[in-house]
Amino acid sequence: MTNTHYILIESLENTYHAGGVVMLPILLAGVVGFYYLFSSWFRIGSDFFRTDIHKVIKRMRVDLNGGIEEDEKNAEPPSVKKALRRLRKRGGLLSRELCYAIDVASTNPEGFRDYMQVRMMKTVRYMEQGNHIVSVMASAAPLLGLLGTVTGMVSTFEVITLYGNQNPVLMADGISEALISTQSGLLVAFPLTLLKQRLDERVEMLRQKMELGATVIENYFVERKCP
Repeated sequence: MTNTHYILIESLENTYHAGGVVMLPILLAGVVGFYYLFSSWFRIGSDFFRTDIHKVIKRMRVDLNGGIEEDEKNAEPPSVKKALRRLRKRGGLLSRELCYAIDVASTNPEGFRDYMQVRMMKTVRYMEQGNHIVSVMASAAPLLGLLGTVTGMVSTFEVITLYGNQNPVLMADGISEALISTQSGLLVAFPLTLLKQRLDERVEMLRQKMELGATVIENYFVERKCP
């Protein structure tokens, strides 16, 4: 490693020790929170970042119902196979669930609605697994920082009681502990809160699209009695 890396590591180590006893709980809260946050990202996969979520159902409806969009004048005749081929080519959690729904509807149209309700419930639960822990860690980190502020100020007042307030060097450790612990708690909580909000929005969007897609598939296979 270069000197810059050593300086950075030493600076982080000094900051950790200066923050006092609450730095370890704050660090653990950050590790646990980001672990479950990234786990949810990986479970959702590429659909967490993709911007074409709102177009998936529209394209599938076009393929199933036989319409041709303006930018698809040379498209093949729409069919179930074409819809499946487009979904599989796109990939992602939403496309996988829609492909599964088409397979279920084509083999058991009468029991499709009940079966897919259970399936979507399990899928949403799968996406949301561990998300409540992220919220807990995001709430706990600033509280731990506040606890560090209190312990730091207590240490400062103990020094003032013993030595007076004429020498600011003696009070520096307590004040440093109070400020660094508060800063660390906020640095952990702020990104966790923002990213958790983004995760919740994406999970809700995927849930809505799965419900809409299931309705489109049901209308095609159940009401029209298409094979």
